[in-house]
Amino acid sequence: MSEFGTITLIPSVHYSPVHRSRVRTTIRETDPDIVAVELGTERYDRLQMDSSLDACNLAHDLPESTAPTYQTLKALQQTVARLYGLDPGQSDMATAIDTAADLDIDVALIDNPISAPIEAISARVGLDTMPKMLLRTQSIGPREWVEQVELWMRPLGTITSGDDVQPAIDQLRRLLPEVARVLIDQRDRAMAHRLHRLRSEGADVVAVIGAGHHNGIKTVLDELTDQPVESDITVPIRSPSRDVTTIPIE
Repeated sequence: MSEFGTITLIPSVHYSPVHRSRVRTTIRETDPDIVAVELGTERYDRLQMDSSLDACNLAHDLPESTAPTYQTLKALQQTVARLYGLDPGQSDMATAIDTAADLDIDVALIDNPISAPIEAISARVGLDTMPKMLLRTQSIGPREWVEQVELWMRPLGTITSGDDVQPAIDQLRRLLPEVARVLIDQRDRAMAHRLHRLRSEGADVVAVIGAGHHNGIKTVLDELTDQPVESDITVPIRSPSRDVTTIPIE
């Protein structure tokens, strides 16, 4: 491996068949040292232990106070996927892991454990969240609403970068900044720092990430260029098997 490795980011829509194909092709053509995925140890290890487990069973392992939040987010995610005609049981992350297994490449888990953002959201979202969001909608102008409609009507296969979904991310930050900080900003920084460690160790990495994380991760990686790796940054590495078929909520 070279002294300083490379990072190839694949911004993806998690359940899009076009993006699953793009993930598979990019990994095979790049032949990296490591495939990084937007997963933490909880989701990955549980799936490797028993691929027949349904994603909602992860809620049983979360604290009682946070399990409802997880189940709500999971239901929303699956609803959106089905509105686009996608199969929420077939994800880009599963494709990345299967392809890595085929090529005998290790997988790096760069996301935080699922319990971290779920607990944070549970602590920040309360009965006053909806009234606050409704008040914030009054500040949204016609142009922003048009951008949202255009994004929802856009074929998912044409999304190739974070810029393509940035209007939706900006809207989330405006309407639910508490949620955006937890689900997007904090995770962007965490994933970027783990990728920075991998490249600092000389690894050439293909990283499969949600399109909504693309711009944030890229920005932080640019900031970290030539910066030393923080001593407490660790990256779980796994040698995958080929029985991963379902990835729980991101």
